Amino acid sequence: MDQSYNIIRSVISWCRENLSPPVIKRRSTTKIMVYRETGGDYGYYCDQNNWLVINLDATPNIRMLIRSTIHEYTHTLQSLKEYSLMNKQVGYDNNPFEVEANECELKHYKECWSEIKKHYKKW
Repeated sequence: MDQSYNIIRSVISWCRENLSPPVIKRRSTTKIMVYRETGGDYGYYCDQNNWLVINLDATPNIRMLIRSTIHEYTHTLQSLKEYSLMNKQVGYDNNPFEVEANECELKHYKECWSEIKKHYKKW
C-alpha cells in the first residue's frame, strides 16, 4: 500500500501543478484516503471534507490508479452543488461532472505517468 499511496500523492502533486488554476494551487491540502473493497468503486471525492478517496482493490494496476486519481482530482476543481441533481436528471454516465472527469483522466494519464515515473525505479 505504501507504493500506491506514494503514487497517488505524486499524481495529486502533478495535478496541482498542471490542472489547477493558480488560486487553487494555494488552497488547503486535499486529504488522501485509501481503502480496499472488492467490487467497489474506483474512488470518490467528498467535497464536504475535501477527501479524495481511492479504492486500491478496484485499481489493480498503475494505469487505473493514476487515472482514478486524476478523475477524482478533477472533482476537487468542480463546483459540485448540482452533482446529485444532474445524476437524477441525466444519470451517472451522462452527468456533465463525470463526463468532464472521464475526459480529463483520459487526456492527462500518459503525460502524468511520463512525468512521475521518473521517481519510481520499479517502472
